[in-house]
Amino acid sequence: MNTVSEKVLVIDDDHTVRDVVSEMLCRLGFEVSSADSAESGLALFLKNKFDLVITDFSMSGMDGIKLAYSIKEKSSSTQVVLMTGHKKEVILSRIKDTAVDKTLFKPFTLMEMDVTVQGLLHP
Repeated sequence: MNTVSEKVLVIDDDHTVRDVVSEMLCRLGFEVSSADSAESGLALFLKNKFDLVITDFSMSGMDGIKLAYSIKEKSSSTQVVLMTGHKKEVILSRIKDTAVDKTLFKPFTLMEMDVTVQGLLHP
């Protein structure tokens, strides 16, 4: 369980995924905000401080990798997790040497979420 209320931003254009991921993070003790597109998520990020951003890979407009670069340009210490339902081999080759810190492959469990997030925020 997270003892300090760290702030996490969840960005996904699928409201069901966004709501489920946000609920998972709330259960883990995080303060969660969410956005329905990369553009609105980036705008929210620029107005607030977040310890971690979890974003979908495939969204209309800006994708998750481009969003990760934009976030790192503004705050290199902010951790970025990419969520995707795409094949692992394809995504791992696409994110190599990018601004993405970790990847969660859908569907993932609460425990996988916890291990990923805690590993980034409390290495």
